[in-house]
Amino acid sequence: MSGWLRRLPIFWQTLLLVLACLLVAQAMSIAMFVSVRPPRPQVYPMGDIAEALGAPRHGRDDDDTPRLATQLTRSAPTADTEGMVTDSSMVSRLAERLGVPVSCVRLFYEADQSATYPFRFKKVDSGVPIRHGEPMFFNTVLAGVQKDGVWRVVRTPDKPWISPWQQRTVLWFVLSALMVLPLAFLFARQLASPIRRFAAAADRVGHDPRAPAVPVGGPAEVRLAAQALTAMQLRLSETLAERTAMIAAIAHDLRTPLARIAFRIETAPDALRKPVQSDVEQMRAMIAATIGFVRGVHVGEKKGLDLLALVQRIASHCHEMGSKVSVAGSPAWVEGDSVALERLFQNIIDNALAYAGSAEITVIADEGRACVKVADRGPGLPEPMLDDAFRPFNRGDPSRSRQTGGIGLGLAIARSIAAEHGGTVTAANRDGGGLVVTTEFPAAPHLAPAS
Repeated sequence: MSGWLRRLPIFWQTLLLVLACLLVAQAMSIAMFVSVRPPRPQVYPMGDIAEALGAPRHGRDDDDTPRLATQLTRSAPTADTEGMVTDSSMVSRLAERLGVPVSCVRLFYEADQSATYPFRFKKVDSGVPIRHGEPMFFNTVLAGVQKDGVWRVVRTPDKPWISPWQQRTVLWFVLSALMVLPLAFLFARQLASPIRRFAAAADRVGHDPRAPAVPVGGPAEVRLAAQALTAMQLRLSETLAERTAMIAAIAHDLRTPLARIAFRIETAPDALRKPVQSDVEQMRAMIAATIGFVRGVHVGEKKGLDLLALVQRIASHCHEMGSKVSVAGSPAWVEGDSVALERLFQNIIDNALAYAGSAEITVIADEGRACVKVADRGPGLPEPMLDDAFRPFNRGDPSRSRQTGGIGLGLAIARSIAAEHGGTVTAANRDGGGLVVTTEFPAAPHLAPAS
């Protein structure tokens, strides 16, 4: 599809497709009308029936009416189909053609209902159209003549379920559809492609306002939507930058009064100095964590790495600190920043150690996904709070003290890092008690070293 056509509104693209399909179908119809012989009505003149019963032909060798099969029998034919009638005048005509007495002739037929199709007929009481003095039978006919004590019987063949002209009509429709199908396919692909690109770009913007702008292309409606989404992305980025700068400035400025408080409390009695110093250190830790969070999660160069080896390295560090962390599973290769991913899993493991005292890690690679599950046997969380655990400054149960956790940024940072790698982090209560945090990434098995 040419460039100018791609940029047309969807309304005009659809209209042009309909017109193109209509022109192709009409062209096929005209071609079929010109090249294919029109259907011949399946009509049996009385002369053909008489000839099948033994009457001489009358120079109609070019007639392509199917020949009628005959059979010999000793009993006279009788009407074998409901609705078949006989008429003395028609029997007399047939006997005259055969040159035998009327008593030696039998004729049964289904009366025709189309008195004027396809020729101009003269209608008679017998219910058989007559053209130029010749009776024309369009329906089933059963006739017989007796000679030498034997009946020669002829019956018109049953009409096929699909007649030849119906077969040609079906072929007509099939060819027309085959001619139109490529146009419809090209139109659908050209129309859906920019919409898919727009949806993918919009999804990226939803995860990260700093993602590349939505490409402007395709139909006019898609271009307008892309421009509106780009403008919205710019406003979101500006708002996020302003809020980040404001929070970072507030957190930074709080360091000065905290330093003065710490200096002035040095001369206070121990009973007052130690609790205040503890509070000051807690506030400093909160400020540092807040500044680190609002400045965003930095993801460096992404390389192929094995998540199993990564979490095993983290577990060994935990063992050195006396923590109980077990690792099981199989290699699972992804493309990511090892420093950022190590921070992600360290935060999740620290959360499990803080609330349960131990962590069980399982690494799974299956169906194009790399999955890491960190399970514990802690108190878990109420179902409505499972997703809230990943919100900044949310610590789950407010009754938990500072000794059992941080300020509620660990899981929020973990989810941000996962999103930067195209992954997800979810939490669920574990059967038998405890929490399981599942992290999934797109797998990159092609990065695994050859065995």
